[in-house]
Amino acid sequence: MEVRMLQREEHGRTRELWERVFAEDTKEFLDYYYTVKTLDNEMYVIEQEHQICSMIQLNPYEMRINDSEFLTHYIIAVATEERFRKRGFMGALLQASLKKMYDRKEPFTFLMPAAESIYHPYDFRYIYRQRGGKVCGSKERSVFHELQGNIYEMREASEKDCRKLAEFAEEILRESYQVVAVRTEQYYRRMLAEQKSEHGGIGMIEKNGKLVGSFFFAKEETYEIREPLLKKGEEEALPQAVFWLTKGNEAIFCDGWNLDVHNIKKSVTEERDRPLIMARLLYLPGFFESLRPRTTFSFTVEVTDPILEENNRRFLLESDGTKIAVSTAAKENDTDRQISIAALTQILFGWVPYTEEKLPEVLQKDLNKIEPADGVFLNEIV
Repeated sequence: MEVRMLQREEHGRTRELWERVFAEDTKEFLDYYYTVKTLDNEMYVIEQEHQICSMIQLNPYEMRINDSEFLTHYIIAVATEERFRKRGFMGALLQASLKKMYDRKEPFTFLMPAAESIYHPYDFRYIYRQRGGKVCGSKERSVFHELQGNIYEMREASEKDCRKLAEFAEEILRESYQVVAVRTEQYYRRMLAEQKSEHGGIGMIEKNGKLVGSFFFAKEETYEIREPLLKKGEEEALPQAVFWLTKGNEAIFCDGWNLDVHNIKKSVTEERDRPLIMARLLYLPGFFESLRPRTTFSFTVEVTDPILEENNRRFLLESDGTKIAVSTAAKENDTDRQISIAALTQILFGWVPYTEEKLPEVLQKDLNKIEPADGVFLNEIV
């Protein structure tokens, strides 16, 4: 089989396969996707009988890990025509795309799995658990309230608001998270178009003329809110946003929130905390160097990676207490220094519970000298 990267002008050829495999997606959404997202994404395909029978798409995101920024790619639309399944096409596409991203020195890649078991053999592991729940609409302390100092005003964002939304999100997210997609004006322009393709938009929450919150919303049978970002102390704006959106006390799902729900407990009818995003480490020097040391150190790690041969080596990690420097050498097969790429992914992203191989005590102690990038906030869906 031959894996081929499509030219930009060929991207539209994959839409027919998408429509057959992901029949739940609407024409409006696919019109958006194949007009906007395919302008700068990558598609890898396998062709049989003069047609595309299997594909994988990589959508670019600028990612911030602590104080470093990198190009990363979100894996989406992993699909094979039903009669061509169980031939190893998906594995071939995944491995080819992983190697391409490694060659570009991308630190990791990420995806939202249809099932964990599909990607587990390729060393993807969960790194992000999304918090959310069902919230009832409430007009308390809203524009209807007599105390003017507590008024929240809701409005739908337009393109002219995208820079303001980006600046607000960057301020909020830098306070609490280590791994996030960089928010820019262009990011929000795309998100606005994406939400509109799903009969929604972006909501803005203002108080005394200042932006204190934002959220994405879409509507299928009912409204849904995604990633409500609120300044600390403004949590009760969320039930009011639900009231504004639904025009009533209806309870709707609000997922990917950054807030302490204690202040709005009476409005939350259901909470959920679910594993959502899996990731795989790629270019290890770049990822190691983006992390923060807890102390000074010098130690080695021998990594085992069944897909990316370049990661099968000995890494010397050194720190003066402010940054991490990385150099490489040939493996010495020191069992006290060995770790799989999957285990390293879980440890460096601080995933709990840890489910991989038991590590030698000395290696575990050394890796604990690195602060894990466990403040992950990834709610991107395409």
